[in-house]
Amino acid sequence: MSQLPKFEKPAHMSIGSKDDPKLTVEAQYNPATVEFSQTVPWKKPDATTQEGKAKGKPAKKDANYMALEFTGAEGRSVSVELLFDAVELNDKGASVGKSVADLETMATVRKPGSQKDDERRPHHCVVIWGKTLDNFTCVIESLTTKYTMFDKAGNPLRASCTVKLKEANTVTRAKDPK
Repeated sequence: MSQLPKFEKPAHMSIGSKDDPKLTVEAQYNPATVEFSQTVPWKKPDATTQEGKAKGKPAKKDANYMALEFTGAEGRSVSVELLFDAVELNDKGASVGKSVADLETMATVRKPGSQKDDERRPHHCVVIWGKTLDNFTCVIESLTTKYTMFDKAGNPLRASCTVKLKEANTVTRAKDPK
């Protein structure tokens, strides 16, 4: 795994690949909102679940029937909508296609045919934006792109990308079950 890219603090939100530091998308405009969510996983102890009942444990309500067990920590999820607009630059042949393509590249498996497990996964990313997201290490969990304006030739001039990011300090590819 490569070192954290040495990004300068951009004026706008920036998403870059830790696996390929040359792959970076800087938002043309900062997002109006950033949504953080945190999942805290809990489950009922075995004695109070159907699983516990199937193991021969008592099905009656006992003193612990409202008990919960913490099952582990999960990273935060961050959702942002990025707007890319090349309308005013159109007379220079501008398009939003490169920024969108770079986001899609970061959300796609890097080298699907590689023999190395670490290369058969999407990019490990870092987001930098002020104090709100200062070196937020993550993966792209989902990417939705909506094109809203095109030039006469059909090239996209305006797009909004909703990017959902999942916090992750390290990433690996799950091993194939054998």
